Amino acid sequence: TGKKKITMAQVPISHAAHYGAADADFTYRLYSELSRNLEKESLIDSFNDIEMPLVGVIVKMQLDGVSIDLELLKRMSTNLTSRIITISNALYELIGYEFNISSSKQLSEVLFSDLRLKHVKKTATGFSTDASSLDSIKQMLDSGVVEDADPRSYETIAKILEFRELSKLKSTYVDVLPKLVNPQTGRVHTSYRQTGSATGRVSSNDPNVQNIPIRTELGRQVRQAFITQKHPEWTLIAADYSQIELRILAHLSRDANLIKAFNNDEDIHASTASLAYNSPISEITPEMRRVAKVLNFGVLYGLTPFGIAQQTDLSLDQGKEFISAFFNSYPGIKDYIDQTISFCREKGYVESLKGRRRYLPEINSTNRIARQAAERAAINMPIQGTAADTIKISMIKIQNHLNEMNIESKMILQVHDELVFESKTEDIELLNGIIIECMTTAINMDVPLKVELKTGHNWGNMKPVMKDI
Repeated sequence: TGKKKITMAQVPISHAAHYGAADADFTYRLYSELSRNLEKESLIDSFNDIEMPLVGVIVKMQLDGVSIDLELLKRMSTNLTSRIITISNALYELIGYEFNISSSKQLSEVLFSDLRLKHVKKTATGFSTDASSLDSIKQMLDSGVVEDADPRSYETIAKILEFRELSKLKSTYVDVLPKLVNPQTGRVHTSYRQTGSATGRVSSNDPNVQNIPIRTELGRQVRQAFITQKHPEWTLIAADYSQIELRILAHLSRDANLIKAFNNDEDIHASTASLAYNSPISEITPEMRRVAKVLNFGVLYGLTPFGIAQQTDLSLDQGKEFISAFFNSYPGIKDYIDQTISFCREKGYVESLKGRRRYLPEINSTNRIARQAAERAAINMPIQGTAADTIKISMIKIQNHLNEMNIESKMILQVHDELVFESKTEDIELLNGIIIECMTTAINMDVPLKVELKTGHNWGNMKPVMKDI
């Protein structure tokens, strides 16, 4: 250690032997202890049937890697640099002097001293300028509740948010991905972690493929940099579970209306809007459907009337009425929430359908904020945990098929509820059939699992193969 640190290759055999023996001894002791814990907590099946078989699948994905379009990223970097400079200069001109936009302290001076905006929250070093604070300030400006706001405020906030989006994309992906290309393989090899999240979802790093934004044009451009090995002999196939969390919620809640909607292959958001607004589906407008979509997904995360008001044009009172109408339409969901929280308070944990557990002792805390956070986690974890188990089972089943059939095509990316494959063009039809079969039968539920397939020569620009299988 320290200045005398050497590698294992330089350690005397006698010393290395003691080290190796101790390493093996402690590993075996841990194995014995942890095996008993897995048995005691009924987790041994999940460990043996899901997590351990997944190790080989993930190792292969990491070794195979993915090809990157370096020229596209180079052009993007130049373009982003130009746009960042333009935005910076516009901000300096707007405020009247140059400042470090990336400095929280200097940004705070601009926003709360020069523009006299009302701060949202305070930190140990001053007023917060994090993303949520700036979003809240922007919403207050947009809604007109800020009286006598400096006219420069609107444009300043908008440009700061744009500056941050472009800077983060450039520093996190556009400039970093080329540096991660392995010189021997010419591909990027992300590292997956099976223990990266409390819900059981796989996480990744170097690069983190899970966090590439997909709702913005620039985010989609980053995805376009993920390409096929050879064109046109190879192509990419993306397989995405359709509304898997809502389908799992339907199964767990046993709600008759939700189960019926999925089994009848209805547009679930239009169906919710129809029930909540008490109108026929044929009369549901795009805006009514959008509000219902916010609530359908928001209920999984403890959405409040205030949250609805933030994301829609509804007032607080209308948001409250809509939540009431939602639970009247889906009484099974309200029962699921109440029963899950009650179970967690008694047992101290919640479980996925496959028995994956998350312990939440804070659910009995006297601290209201900690308790409510635990309640939201308790409601969400069985759903996200089951979704995580489902895609892991799919990955194992698909890879087993590829191995048995000696198909050269390979699974190269796993992102949330989506799997991306690199396939020989001649194998597309065969691989599509394998993917559909394995993903739709990964777990048994009261509603069908559906998969959307897309294909293309880059990840950001893909076309549907067939609709909602």
